[in-house]
Parts: sequence; structure tokens; C-alpha cells
Amino acid sequence: MAELKNAQWLKINDIVTDIYNINGLTEMRKAFLEKIRLLIPFQKAFFDLCSEKSGKRSFFDPVAADIPEESLKEYYATFEEVDYTAWVLTQNVALSYRDTDILPPALRENSVFFCKWLMPMGIFYEGGCNIAYNGIVYGSVTLMRAKSAGDFTDAELYMLNILNQHMCRRFSNEFPNGIDRQAVGTKYPGLVSRYGLTMREYEILCLIKGGLSNREISEKLFISENTTKKHIWHIFKKLNISSRAQVLKFFR
Repeated sequence: MAELKNAQWLKINDIVTDIYNINGLTEMRKAFLEKIRLLIPFQKAFFDLCSEKSGKRSFFDPVAADIPEESLKEYYATFEEVDYTAWVLTQNVALSYRDTDILPPALRENSVFFCKWLMPMGIFYEGGCNIAYNGIVYGSVTLMRAKSAGDFTDAELYMLNILNQHMCRRFSNEFPNGIDRQAVGTKYPGLVSRYGLTMREYEILCLIKGGLSNREISEKLFISENTTKKHIWHIFKKLNISSRAQVLKFFR
């Protein structure tokens, strides 16, 4: 176990506070990368999410630090499938890693992923973690360094692992059934995932919260009042509530 300094613990505590208190996933991930850089220096990084459908996992919606948008697009379109860290990122348990522990130097430095994606960006070392709990993968954090910056240390991986445990708790509490890729663009993605709402049900729920009547909802969404009533019945059943007054509770 690495021995950390008081200043490092203070920075860890600050990041942990953000993990639990920043509501939006995008905002939380941006703050995480910004502050972890002060604790574990890097040149480039990205923090993406993971969704599973029909047994297939897909990573999406990356928040990046200093990675050109074109390079990020190339990663998911071409290089994700040859990324030699992929086996770590898809494990069902939380893991922290550095890529030099995954492959011997000759294999790593001659791989397509290293030569065609990392090196053109001036990157030589990678470290990171997968966010996973109870068999569900929620996303991954990838930190990258130039050769001159040196490899990630045991102490840095130890600190990353501490933060990852809190990240796992945040995601598993908010998304006990995993992340719904469609719901990420909503204002309350955790609400959608936790209660198994469809996007139409979520849309109607937001309109109820806004004070619209059944007739007004029907007119706005171009559906019949009978259809609106059926949706509301399903919503109330999923949320285990019986009145519109109780809707605000879930948004709080």
C-alpha cells in the first residue's frame, strides 16, 4: 500500500466530494478530469460511459481533456477494437491499470493501436480504470502521458483506485440496472434508469412536473388523451405513486 501525503489526501477528498455532489454526468466527469490532473498529472485524457444491450457493451459519450475531436472520433470508429487495454475496461469488477503491465514493451510499442493512435498524439504511456460494480460496467477513465513525463507510478494507481471506488458507488446507486444510452441526454438520466422509464414516459413525467394537464400534454405531444392516461398509469405504477403531487419528490 502506497503512503500518501496530507496534501494528496486533501485533493482526493475534494474530488470525492465532486463525485457525489455534482449532478450532471458531463459536468461531474469534466470536474473529475480537471482535478485529478492536479493529483495524477497527464497530457491527455478521456472519460466515457458504457451501455449494455443484448449482451454487447459499447462505450460512448466521452468527455475529453486536450484530445483533438478528430482523434477521439477515430478512436471509437477504428482503434477501439484494437485497443490492448480493452480487456481491462470490460471486466465486471473495478480495476486500475497501466498499459506497461498489460503487454511487454516490444508488443506494445509495435501494436497498431500504439503506432497509429497514441504516438501521433505524442503519447507513450496510458493508465486508467474501468468503473464496474456487481457485474455492470459503467464507463472508463483513460489518462495518457508523453514519454518524457514517465510512466504512472504505484502511488498514482493507488490514488486512482481510491477514487474509482467512489465512482463505482456513485454510478451503481444512480444506475442500479446499468446506463441506458438513450437516457444520458436527459436531465435526469438516473431517474430513467432506476425506474425503467421509456423516453416517452420520461417526457410525459417532465410535462407533469411542469404542471401540464392531460389535455395539454396530449396536444403538445400530438397523442390522444386516452394514450396520455395510459402512459401516466404506467409511470405512476413504476414510481409507486398515486398522484401528481408526488412527482416532484422524484425530481428532488
